[in-house]
Amino acid sequence: MTAKIHAIVNPNAGGGYSSNVWPKVKNLLSKYDLTYSITEKHGDAETFAEKAIADGNEFIAVVGGDGTLNEVVQSCEGKDITIIPVSAGTGSDFVRNFSINREGSIQDMIDRNISVSVDLGIVESSLGKRYFANIAEAGFGADVMKRMNSHKKKRGGSSFTSTILMELYNFKKFECSIQSEEFEETLDVSEIIVANGLYFGGGIKAAPDASMDDGLLTVHIIRGAGRAKLLMNLRKLKSGSYIHDKEVISFTTKRLHIDGSALVEIDGEDYGTLPSSFSVSSKILKVLGILEKDLETT
Repeated sequence: MTAKIHAIVNPNAGGGYSSNVWPKVKNLLSKYDLTYSITEKHGDAETFAEKAIADGNEFIAVVGGDGTLNEVVQSCEGKDITIIPVSAGTGSDFVRNFSINREGSIQDMIDRNISVSVDLGIVESSLGKRYFANIAEAGFGADVMKRMNSHKKKRGGSSFTSTILMELYNFKKFECSIQSEEFEETLDVSEIIVANGLYFGGGIKAAPDASMDDGLLTVHIIRGAGRAKLLMNLRKLKSGSYIHDKEVISFTTKRLHIDGSALVEIDGEDYGTLPSSFSVSSKILKVLGILEKDLETT
């Protein structure tokens, strides 16, 4: 029986790169019972995903970036539907956690129903409750993403690096109170990363020890470093080795609350300011492919 697939396409993702990718994906999926929707504005992807589920689709192909995928997962959590993430956005960091870009073909994985159930993070604040699939940030990283989102974006990690360098001029530490079962303290910080996945910023290894199916969030708190220290540590941030620096506090948790005054972003999209609470819902999203960490151990 032919698989029923609905594709949700954001033609503006990756500075228009998604528009170049979509014809190839459409051709690849043409052997299946394929329908598709094209987004025009914020919120369309979430609406289209709801309809795709109601129409009985088995798969939703997301041809866009992490922001588009974030909208889709709001409708798909806990549902019997499998996400096919296609790397077509500025960073496309969620898909980097999976083998789908590297091992075998999408068709082979669909035909053999090769998928994995992963966790989703949850953020709750004055804006309400929302899931995040990959990474949430408060502080400097959220400032960087706000700048990125206010300008026309180009695809790739170099775009994030140049934005980081520009945002350093506006950098300031902030005081916050962090509460969880594992850690409780008030301190000055530069950045707080709350991770479900490993990457952000177009392949920067933000949380090298994170796991998307362990029922935990991985937290990295970068204590109040100055501009020079942040600049010196940019290479360490890219490799993930920054987590071993003395300024960095790391732990895993199921829930934490952060009180303070700083911007927040989730999956590359602005999401208001602190205070915010973060938690995790275990294995509630089905994704085509194999997690990279599992591939490496087989």
